[in-house]
Amino acid sequence: MKKEKKVVNTKDAIQRFILEGREVILKKENETSFVRIRFNNEDTDGTQKWRVLINGNELRTSEVIINCQVRTLTEEFQEIGIKHHIVCDAKEIIFKNNIATVN
Repeated sequence: MKKEKKVVNTKDAIQRFILEGREVILKKENETSFVRIRFNNEDTDGTQKWRVLINGNELRTSEVIINCQVRTLTEEFQEIGIKHHIVCDAKEIIFKNNIATVN
């Protein structure tokens, strides 16, 4: 019988680490990341109440601490409608104990 290889998506692995409370540091050398922060309407237990979209990749967390200049952004998506975000250009995003710290 042939064993099937399980393909692990990096984003899914990072999300699992976040929910486990592990420390995850996302940082680009000499670059900032465009971060959008939105409330997650689908959260049922408070562990994933915030959606943190980093350069378009979504991670979910229970709390967000922002230590950089922020602004708001309203975008209209053709199939979804209007969405409002808190946005910033972050030097790094640290997830620890299911809390995102945006610097």
